[in-house]
Amino acid sequence: MPYISSDKNIRDFVQNLIHSGQWEIVRHGKHVIIRHKAKGANKTIVVPSTPSDSKTYDNFRRDYFRYLRQYLILSGRIRTSRSPEINSTLAA
Repeated sequence: MPYISSDKNIRDFVQNLIHSGQWEIVRHGKHVIIRHKAKGANKTIVVPSTPSDSKTYDNFRRDYFRYLRQYLILSGRIRTSRSPEINSTLAA
């Protein structure tokens, strides 16, 4: 496995994503770039290799989970909490 990040949490998180089989490393330059391989997926994520901010891991996870939620909604695997029926009820 190539060098991913100097931050242990980021490194472990990315390795788990890659081992899941749903993500792959597409480029390894100054930063590792991973790509979601699932059908209908179109996301690449740049992995911070030498984070200088203490919140880098939290921000990286937040971005990942935001993307994952968006992907699951668009693929129809989950529904949003505000369906059209609820919105019309709230407007009345």
